[in-house]
Amino acid sequence: MRPDPIARAIAARLTALQASQRLSAWSLIVTFLGDAIGPRGGEVSAAAVQVLMARLGIDHGAVRTAVSRLAADGWIERTREGRNSFYRLSPGVAQTVLEAEQRIYAGTSLLAADTPRSLIIAGQPLAETQTTELDRLGALALGDRVFLCFTPAQDALAALPGTEVSGADISSFIPSPLVQDRLRAARLANEFSALSAAYRPILKALEKVSSLDPEDAITLRCLMIHEWRRMALRVLAIPADLAPKDDAEPEARALIARIYRELLAPSERWLDSHAATACGSLPPAHPRLALRFETA
Repeated sequence: MRPDPIARAIAARLTALQASQRLSAWSLIVTFLGDAIGPRGGEVSAAAVQVLMARLGIDHGAVRTAVSRLAADGWIERTREGRNSFYRLSPGVAQTVLEAEQRIYAGTSLLAADTPRSLIIAGQPLAETQTTELDRLGALALGDRVFLCFTPAQDALAALPGTEVSGADISSFIPSPLVQDRLRAARLANEFSALSAAYRPILKALEKVSSLDPEDAITLRCLMIHEWRRMALRVLAIPADLAPKDDAEPEARALIARIYRELLAPSERWLDSHAATACGSLPPAHPRLALRFETA
């Protein structure tokens, strides 16, 4: 018997990612804990993790190695109840993941057209810690010493104390061809286009099935968010009026959001049936789960 369209789609995507070496056990585990388990109390049985990872082509030995590494590095906490083990993200990591949700599951990554913008010029190349701080603010590097910030100049300058920098608010800004190229690169145009091309057939496959197997749903959900979050956390948020004409991110986000909504209910049923905490069944989902991809 031929596998159903969803199983074929999952297998094809797994094969493509494995060939490009873009799957790792530890990253998939963190994705699963953040995306699916975070809204359900944060703790999950090791058995559920093993079952899902096996479906994703990760064997038990690789899972054990990844869990040991994550625990040693302070990413997850492990507990035991009798012969059963349970995992959860460590408090600091869980908070970071929760904050990242605002970017991963937002309705858009584009800022309002009236967002302030400023130009920051440094007297000398900035140290790595300083450029990291500007990255945190969402600045676009136009050179070693010149940065376009989508925030008032005083806020950007406040993030660089003790540095020889100047800044000015710019009320109107027409990007030069060079800046347009930098904006397009910062918006990950090629990566989002490739992601959309990979997931359009999956959406078509979903449209062909009347009911979705819960295991297929949780597998595809984990795999898709594993890919999506890497891009969603790297794409530069810019005012909508500066978005390149061929900006590929909005289409990709809309596609991922549509698939996610199709997967949500059946994947939650899989969690209800296969995942547990040390106290029993997973608690009900936090209300924020239903709002993913719905709000800007």
